[in-house]
Amino acid sequence: MTESALAVCPQCKNPISRVLFAPTVVIRGRPPAETDRKIKEYEKEGKWSHAAELADKEAEKTKREDLKTRALEDYKKAGYNFDKYDT
Repeated sequence: MTESALAVCPQCKNPISRVLFAPTVVIRGRPPAETDRKIKEYEKEGKWSHAAELADKEAEKTKREDLKTRALEDYKKAGYNFDKYDT
């Protein structure tokens, strides 16, 4: 990058240009769209506890309030009763 750019190829004498590539970006964990798709798939199959657990874990990591609400709804559909734990 610090060398001056060549304008002509030293061997074939054709004009050349420098091509730059963007750095690779590493995303840890599942992309949000993938997680949402998987939760929706579990819900469609009636696997409420699976959907709730995935939404709950993802909400913990990402602090997404919509996933917290979704997890609570799915836990209720799975048969969990949170009302008896309220004080």
